Amino acid sequence: MERREGLWSVILDAIKSAETAICGVGLLLTTLLIFAQVLNRYVLHFEIMILNDLALYTFLFFMLLAAAYTTWHEGHVAVDVFREWMVKGRPVAASAYRVFLVLLSIFILCLVLPVAYTFMRRAIQYPEYGTLVRWFNTSWLQILVFLSLLFVLLHLLVIARRDIGDLVQAIRTGSRKEGR
Repeated sequence: MERREGLWSVILDAIKSAETAICGVGLLLTTLLIFAQVLNRYVLHFEIMILNDLALYTFLFFMLLAAAYTTWHEGHVAVDVFREWMVKGRPVAASAYRVFLVLLSIFILCLVLPVAYTFMRRAIQYPEYGTLVRWFNTSWLQILVFLSLLFVLLHLLVIARRDIGDLVQAIRTGSRKEGR
């Protein structure tokens, strides 16, 4: 069992590293493409239209993967005021609240995934091409949306497993304190 856990950790770390690298390179590449386009347009007075499309596609690509990256780092938007008021000083309530939010996120994602899958299947079956570069297949964006949502689901399941373990531990610790 320990060997299996070690392999799972290696796989998750590899996914996390790949997401980090792709997001970092995507951000850098998007910034460079936009800078080059601004430089060409306003300094050299020579506009290269494909730079706009490349910057847009690069931006979309890394932003969709950034959703998975953000989920892994638990960087989603949370209403901290409500949480602080509700769980202040109660570790079991704080753990239960975290489990509730993760399970709610998984539930909502499971409602969205079939729709994203349908769009992905349609994109594979009927490719769409770019406006300026007629041969450039833009259907990969719809495929990437689905794949990014799958990575978000993977990360949420890992977080849920951890948070449920923390909740069980908090309940056990709380019941031991009450038994004294």
